[in-house]
Amino acid sequence: MAVLEETIDIAVIGAGHAGCEAALAAARMGLETVVFTVSVDSIAMMPCNPNIGGTSKGHLVKEIDALGGEMGKNIDHTFIQSKMLNASKGPAVHSLRAQADKAEYSRRMRQILENQEHLVIKQAEVCDLLWDDVNADAVSGKSGATKKIRGVRTFTGTVYEAKAVILCTGTYFCLLYTSDAAD
Repeated sequence: MAVLEETIDIAVIGAGHAGCEAALAAARMGLETVVFTVSVDSIAMMPCNPNIGGTSKGHLVKEIDALGGEMGKNIDHTFIQSKMLNASKGPAVHSLRAQADKAEYSRRMRQILENQEHLVIKQAEVCDLLWDDVNADAVSGKSGATKKIRGVRTFTGTVYEAKAVILCTGTYFCLLYTSDAAD
């Protein structure tokens, strides 16, 4: 049986908030990027709390915004209402929170991803990370064996050779694996 193979620069697994931002950042750097999602209908989905901002997440949104991310821009276009939290307290704890139109937020983020140069959305389940064993002595001068990421395999068997794999598989969980052997 023939195996389909494709070579890319970056594989992003997951298309929630972190996956969308990671994929957009890589593609905007000119890296050929694929973002994998089990369902394109769940891109940037807000299943339980359709808010952006607030006391904790607001700091993260501001940092993403400062780095050119889309989360803040997207909520600006899709919010239903906004509220300043902690207004009766000092300005250090004031925090803006916007409630989104969940469906519109997701649709708009998907459209942004679809229109981004160097970025492809694949509706596919990634089932395996592909590694090569490397001799650490040859790479870093340290003894022992280590592994180097080389890509991913989907449920259908398609292999995507990649220089880096970014796992964004759930709330606040994002890992980066690169083809460079790390310490």
